[in-house]
Amino acid sequence: MKRIGILIFLIASALTSMAESVGLVLSGGGAKGIAHIGVIKALEDNDIPIDYITGTSMGAIIGGLYAAGYTPLEMLELIKSDGFAEWSTGNINNNLTYYFDRKEPTPAMFHLNFGSSDSSAIKANILPASLINPLPMNFAFMELFSPYTAQCAGNFDNLYVPFRCVASDVFNKRKLVMKNGSLGVAIRASMSFPIIYKPQYIDSIPIFDGGIYENFPVNVMKEEFSPDFIIGVDVNAGKPETGMDNIIKQVQSMIVQNSDSDIAPADGIKIGIELKEFNILDFQKADSIYHKGYAKAMSMIDSIKSRTSRRVSKTARNLSRTIFKSKTPNVAFESVNVVGGSKRQNDYLLDLFSPNNDNDTLSLINAQTAYYRAISSEKINDLIPEATYNPDSKMFNLKLRVQTKDPMSVGLGGWLSSSTNSMIFLSANYNTLSYNSFDANLQGWVGQSYYAGAIKAKVALQTHTPSYIEFEGVMSKQKFYENDALFYENELPTFITNYEKFLRLKYMFAIGRKSRMGLSIGYGHLKDRFYQSNTIDFSNTEQDGAHYKLGQVMLSFDNNTLNHIQYPTTGNRFKINIIGVYGTSQYIQNEIIEQEPATSTEDKNGWIQGEMFWDKYINPTRHFSLGLKINAVASTRSLGANYTAMLVQATAFTPTPSTQNYFNAAFRSNSYAAAGILPIWTISNNLQFRTEFYAFAPFREITENKAHIPEYGKWFRKIDYMGEVSLSYNLPFASLSIYCNYLSYPKHNWNFGINFGVLLYAPKFLK
Repeated sequence: MKRIGILIFLIASALTSMAESVGLVLSGGGAKGIAHIGVIKALEDNDIPIDYITGTSMGAIIGGLYAAGYTPLEMLELIKSDGFAEWSTGNINNNLTYYFDRKEPTPAMFHLNFGSSDSSAIKANILPASLINPLPMNFAFMELFSPYTAQCAGNFDNLYVPFRCVASDVFNKRKLVMKNGSLGVAIRASMSFPIIYKPQYIDSIPIFDGGIYENFPVNVMKEEFSPDFIIGVDVNAGKPETGMDNIIKQVQSMIVQNSDSDIAPADGIKIGIELKEFNILDFQKADSIYHKGYAKAMSMIDSIKSRTSRRVSKTARNLSRTIFKSKTPNVAFESVNVVGGSKRQNDYLLDLFSPNNDNDTLSLINAQTAYYRAISSEKINDLIPEATYNPDSKMFNLKLRVQTKDPMSVGLGGWLSSSTNSMIFLSANYNTLSYNSFDANLQGWVGQSYYAGAIKAKVALQTHTPSYIEFEGVMSKQKFYENDALFYENELPTFITNYEKFLRLKYMFAIGRKSRMGLSIGYGHLKDRFYQSNTIDFSNTEQDGAHYKLGQVMLSFDNNTLNHIQYPTTGNRFKINIIGVYGTSQYIQNEIIEQEPATSTEDKNGWIQGEMFWDKYINPTRHFSLGLKINAVASTRSLGANYTAMLVQATAFTPTPSTQNYFNAAFRSNSYAAAGILPIWTISNNLQFRTEFYAFAPFREITENKAHIPEYGKWFRKIDYMGEVSLSYNLPFASLSIYCNYLSYPKHNWNFGINFGVLLYAPKFLK
């Protein structure tokens, strides 16, 4: 039967070889170009042949996929996939990230890099080279298109459908017609819209989106293929948009040429699709755009049929596509080469891509694992994989072009808030990339209620299981207030001030891609100053104090795939710390700076403390997430001599950024369980409406008698509640949020405010 089918196909091909040929021209237009898929589906449903394809930008992507043998439904499935959403927006899938190698997050929003081999070079990445991170797309295009580059031997005439795409050489002010070479590079160049996507470099020249010089490549179709009949699809039909309400539309209007090349009635027919309600990044609206394309093509299908006598049946088309796909090689690599970095950097990256288990070949999935591990460290500006085919071995060779970041940088960021919690963050960093990578960071926080400095030094160890040793030293001072009012100013002395100084040495090692575990030892001096009440006469009362000199041993485990530091909508996190503490504590009544205390008591004590965090986000639909959160602390810590001193040291439950500067006695305990549910509406890729509801239950509430002596209450006798509603917009470097929250204690505890930035404090000794 198979031979008969092939014979039928060959006979059909011979009979139609002299029939009229049809060329399909696909315009650029970003996400609007998804309508091209609908048009192609309509043509196939009516047996209209497609013998040649030319495309620009999104038209190049759709045309290139079809030329590589993808069906319309396969193309639509790809466009709607999570993978496409990630690489088209520059988001890195946290399931692919190598969590152990990830840089510890900081409040820095901008960086200035320097220290390259060119001593005069200073590179600012305050503004990125492109709005979309190119790293995910680099690997995706190699994975998608390298098999077809191999199959056609770099000649686009040998694809399932002969193909051309248009790119722009702005250096020489000319269009480029891409007809051979790497199919992935050609399509990537054609869609490299300025500002949004990083340009492709061909022969050291930056190449941009083809729409700059020819957005509707009818002339390319005529010049390259000269078909008998042309079907052109323009997804930018209708009156030009007058609204310039965002930077993308402004750039688009300035650089995209509404080419005067059109289709003369004698040459073919133009399908103009008006899609003004969509913008060029509306990929999440793929179904709607697809159906508009299909409907428009079907409305014109009789006109097309009347002018094309030749037909290709579904059976013949499927057979020819099956034969083409059967010859497509699988991607596996027999060799890997790294260029662009120093010898130590290249050798390190080469080792990451070495085959596992003494295999001679590197599979595509293992290459992807190595690629995402390499970029997880955030020490690489760009990593471009190039796959070339060896027809003798039927294997590929992988060449990696790496551009590393300069080793030295300074960072600037912080948290701007309508509350008392605004601060500025500064950092100086030195980071290397090698087998024994060395990272050193000097960090500082300066704010209205928070001051801190931290120094960290980390050395990677060349062990079978990735590991490192890290030293950190931290000094911090934090003032707490009882509530948070809009543009709140407190003229009274601070109710509570917490000071910390500590040193800690860590040994950390990886557990799979998503987890890490470690052991640390440390020594810290903690100090609290406070009033026993906020209703006293502050002018005649000195603060009390508590001092703690503590040694610590901590075992930690952390598994993390959350997609955002502060406002996640996908992923999971499970973290547990087990801490052993021993040292002295001293309570000082009426502590006066530089004077002897009025009374003092000192104790030696030790305890074991365990803390667990669990976050999970479920995504039943694209626009809705349901977050679940559990936080529990269990401690054997005994109660000291003073109620307020113990309450200040008790672990606080502060699940949202806006609650982290409150001192609320009802949400503090040595041992507690807390749980939350977070319904989240994702309005767009960056904008979300969050609702968060939490319940907090201390195992045994810390109470006090008349002498301020702390006592444990009965087991699980009290539950307090907290709720917050916020509208947040996540930029690549920071978040802007407007919030309203309510806490069940004290009564009528409503808080409102606006925040911008990233809120991350220096490390704490008992966390």
